Amino acid sequence: MFWLRSIFVLFVVGMTPFFGVGPAASADILPRQLAQSSGPVWCLDVSRNHVRRVSAWQCKGKVVSAEEAKRIKVSRFQRIKRRVSAPKQTLFPGKRQRGSGTGFFVSSDGHVLTNEHVVSKCQAYSVTPSGRSPLVAKLIAKDSNLDLALLKVNRAPLAVASFREPLDLLPVEPIAVIGYPLRGRVTIKPVIEIGHMFFGRLKATRSDRFTMKIDVRRGNSGGPVLDAAGQIIGGVVATVNTPGVYAATGKYVDDVGIGIRQVTALDFLKKHKVKVQKSSPGTPLTEADLLKKGTGFVAQIGCWK
Repeated sequence: MFWLRSIFVLFVVGMTPFFGVGPAASADILPRQLAQSSGPVWCLDVSRNHVRRVSAWQCKGKVVSAEEAKRIKVSRFQRIKRRVSAPKQTLFPGKRQRGSGTGFFVSSDGHVLTNEHVVSKCQAYSVTPSGRSPLVAKLIAKDSNLDLALLKVNRAPLAVASFREPLDLLPVEPIAVIGYPLRGRVTIKPVIEIGHMFFGRLKATRSDRFTMKIDVRRGNSGGPVLDAAGQIIGGVVATVNTPGVYAATGKYVDDVGIGIRQVTALDFLKKHKVKVQKSSPGTPLTEADLLKKGTGFVAQIGCWK
């Protein structure tokens, strides 16, 4: 019998840490066990500094007294009140963003190409790359006849657009437009639209413009027109006025956009000494990969007044 008692004693002593009774037990387990038998408690979520009244068994944080819970609640309320009542920070104090468009990075030095009508009559300019904070931009040049403008920010872009060379566009070349279209409200992430070149006869189309069968909306202005490999073949400038065309010709033309020819954009950039990247036609990408590639160099342009 002696050896049976010895085994029993060894078993109990050896298992005490697992039951939380011996000296190796955590110091906060006993208060928690006591709390579980005392009904509702004030439970503090330490990571959020948030306290609430729950049943003891539901508390996954720290049990605190009623006085401590009140102090935490008051402190949290005051912090939220200060945050709400604090004046909102603005990129340009005293000004508000009154309009927006799209642009794209054309150099590693931070040059951004967009439309002149996007930045026309603005008192200040911002450039917001996808997933990043707005940046103060400087207007370098603009041409109202070409409807092109050049901005610059003091930060290197995540990616730079590459112009396709040689161009050699096909009559129904597949294309894509990536930008920030207005869809009830301005989108906060780049949106891609897929279409193709459209060589239908539109009397109003200028020689330095081209037409494309694609859904272009307000907010897309200044954005890039890409080929299937994500290379620049032009820039978005407008969309065809469907009611106006119908009234003038009796023909219904829908989802037709107007772009600025690549050579016009390149001449404008060369005039202002911007060195651009050029590349030969590449391998077609999936729509998802095309959006991912374009998102790296597309940015939202803000007009502030």
